[in-house]
Amino acid sequence: KDSEMAQATYAVVIVTYNRELLLRECIRHVKAQTVPAAKVIIVNNASTDGTSAYLKELSENQDVCQIIECSENIGGAGGFARGIAHALKYDTDYVLIIDDDAMLSADYMEKLLQAREKNPEYRAFAGSVMTDGAVDTWHRRMLSRIGLLFENCPASMYQSSSFPCDIVSFCGMVVDTAVIRKVGLPHAEYFIWNDDAEYSLRILKYSRFLVVPGAVLDHRTTAQKTGSRPRRYEWRDYYAVRNRLLLVKEHGSIPDKIVNYTNLFIHVIFRNRLFQVLQKDHYDWAYENGLVRQAIHDAATSKHRTDNTTG
Repeated sequence: KDSEMAQATYAVVIVTYNRELLLRECIRHVKAQTVPAAKVIIVNNASTDGTSAYLKELSENQDVCQIIECSENIGGAGGFARGIAHALKYDTDYVLIIDDDAMLSADYMEKLLQAREKNPEYRAFAGSVMTDGAVDTWHRRMLSRIGLLFENCPASMYQSSSFPCDIVSFCGMVVDTAVIRKVGLPHAEYFIWNDDAEYSLRILKYSRFLVVPGAVLDHRTTAQKTGSRPRRYEWRDYYAVRNRLLLVKEHGSIPDKIVNYTNLFIHVIFRNRLFQVLQKDHYDWAYENGLVRQAIHDAATSKHRTDNTTG
């Protein structure tokens, strides 16, 4: 490593909830980095398993680890907002953001810092996310300028040594601390879903993301269940609808809003109402319709966020 790369420092922010065994493995991978982290901030979202006891023991024996215990579950968005705010106190050069099911390769940060030296115009980075031995292309996406729609970066792009993209999930996102101070913290009110996409849009004002496929992260995510067809909604879908509308409200133009509301009507509102009329699967679909109405109402009545700075 050259002297400049050796001088680069970074903090890690991990948000966890009721996954003690995964968290233990995640932290082992963080501690095994060939370029060690200056600080590791772990946000415990009011876990009810053995996580709190483990973290208490960890903090007593590891000066590098800082634990934030939340009195309630504030979601991934709230956890990352709180953790990043804490990371800024240590004035490191970068912040690495991961969930508790993200297992970093030992050279993850080393390869990203090497890419930083070769590409000084970039101020945000990410590695490749692997799930069950294959690249999960959803985590690195391109932005369509009309509609603020996202397309996954195809697997073929991962054959190159690096490539730029626009939208990065919180699974291995690395951002220059100076940029974070300009764009502010993730919107805690998003709770889950689209929080990382919205944050990426703010970061894009200063830099695209440089993806380095050789920096690998093994995502130990739980496989999605196939479920019934057509799919019924659950509580998480409220955030999917509301946060998408909030994202477009904050960052989109009039054409972007038209595209999104058209998509919402065709693929969500009309779908659910049609199934309700047809009594599809002998189910009334009232929950789906009510959930979407509430999400649209809450997105429309929320304040437009304009102050994104950290102060």
